[in-house]
Amino acid sequence: MRPDRKSPAARRPLRALAGVATAVAVSLALPPAVAQADQPDAAGAQTVVGELVQTWAEAGPAGHAADDAPAAEHAPLTWVEGADGEAVRIPTEAAAGLPVGATVEVTVGGQLTDPAAEQGIEPAHDLLEAALLRSGPGAEGTPGGALTNEVTVVRVLPPGGQEDGTSLEQLVSVVDDEVAGFWSEQTDGGIRLGVTATAPGWVQATVDCSTPTLLWNEVAAAVGFRDGPGRHLLLYLADSAGTDCAYAMGEVGAGPGAGGRLYVSDLLPSVIAHELGHNFGLGHSSGHQCDGAVEGGTCRTTAYRDYYDVMGASWDRLGALNAPQAATLGVLPPSAQVALPADGATTTLTLAPLAGRTGTRAVRIADPEGGAYWLEYRAAAGRDGWLDSGDNRFMLQSGVLLHRTGAMPDTSLLLDGTPAAAASWLGDLQAALVPGVPVSLSGGDVTVTVTDLGAGAATVAVTTTARAVPRSAAPAPAHPRVLAGSTPETSDSAADAPAAGDDVPGGPPAAPVPAGDPVAGASPAGVLQAELSEVTVQTSTGNRGGSLVLAAAGLAVTALAGATVARLRRVRRGA
Repeated sequence: MRPDRKSPAARRPLRALAGVATAVAVSLALPPAVAQADQPDAAGAQTVVGELVQTWAEAGPAGHAADDAPAAEHAPLTWVEGADGEAVRIPTEAAAGLPVGATVEVTVGGQLTDPAAEQGIEPAHDLLEAALLRSGPGAEGTPGGALTNEVTVVRVLPPGGQEDGTSLEQLVSVVDDEVAGFWSEQTDGGIRLGVTATAPGWVQATVDCSTPTLLWNEVAAAVGFRDGPGRHLLLYLADSAGTDCAYAMGEVGAGPGAGGRLYVSDLLPSVIAHELGHNFGLGHSSGHQCDGAVEGGTCRTTAYRDYYDVMGASWDRLGALNAPQAATLGVLPPSAQVALPADGATTTLTLAPLAGRTGTRAVRIADPEGGAYWLEYRAAAGRDGWLDSGDNRFMLQSGVLLHRTGAMPDTSLLLDGTPAAAASWLGDLQAALVPGVPVSLSGGDVTVTVTDLGAGAATVAVTTTARAVPRSAAPAPAHPRVLAGSTPETSDSAADAPAAGDDVPGGPPAAPVPAGDPVAGASPAGVLQAELSEVTVQTSTGNRGGSLVLAAAGLAVTALAGATVARLRRVRRGA
């Protein structure tokens, strides 16, 4: 359990904490900061010890122009937070080697100028030095009783916000009914969440959202919330159009039992479920498109472009959790999946609908290059019953979908089974594999063919090539990180390097390269009102910090941008 930020234990001197962990300290090589330092001298340096946690900030459905948004406008943010909620921001790309949940010691220098600071976010400080002191706490140890995850909900008025008529009963109902029902169903009861504490009236915040940790901590103190395993603080922010608050924001935990903090400004169940998914340790479900091919050639990875999945774009449908995300969460039972090794064999399998809770619902295919592909069958049944109804506003297809595992922030990549030319990528959301058409993957090492497609089952044939050593294995951190690159790239496959978390002969895992996607404006109710449009989001070093998603007129679709937060026990400022 994390110490309470207001308790004496949480305020131990920096050196006392650092001394405990010095024996396991590991120095990390840091890339140079990309922004211009305003105070480059070491005289203003300060040392921070803290716990690193990742969070995603939703860019929001309103107020973003699609074609003229600066490339780095939605870059990820990294903070180091004190026990009292005070925070120091550092460049995310410079902290890519710091694992989520670990205790780290960093030395920071002068302030940096970047697009986020120009938008009113606390300026970042140059990251001069970093050391890993100890691994982060595990995700075990959830609350006892009927619930595994306890949610405290609070309606909050940020400075400049206005009450919007949302009742406490409405907020509790969305969490206890739709959101809790979704996660319980998708985890076969493994995650049982519910509201266990509320604040009867609106809480007036005195701090804004420019440093979200301050807001969370102020509200936590006001309502008596104490963070810990399996405990979540959910803030509903009243009309925040005139504030600097994001549409939604959620911390990324170490697993389903880690707990975490989040805020939303909409009662859309998919948004709340998405942010809780980050608390449970999930990244985004994104899309990977190549120019006229399923893999290879000029390709892009587009954040949140898996509209079937709760960890993709948020809209008014909540489809079944996709296979790679369920596996990442540890809730895809062995009886529901078949793992195929790269052994040179051809295997024919029958897939049951993913939304069902019986039969073989997923196939994991080992890629000889490292990483894995996943097959799942999306049928118009159960939670995916909307696929053949008028609720299917994006005209998503029923059929067999092909995913690839990925690293943070895109932990699941939906490949396009009916690839279009690059000029048509924007409006192409049809991704199901075509029955009878062999699909070559991993440079020809894997071939997948849908041989039969019925209402209740799909048959697939998978051929792999045995390979002892991958052709290439570029090193990358195994912990969640922001991936480099966001412009279209030329490659031999959808992901030239294996994904984080997969077994890689001869080297550590690496990650695919992401790109941006569309954005649109919205009405005050959070419903997007713009025509289809697109923007690629890229920092000056090529790191994608988040991108905005495809939106159609009148549809509520969300887009998230990455950020990283570090909790620390104490901050000591240098002379």
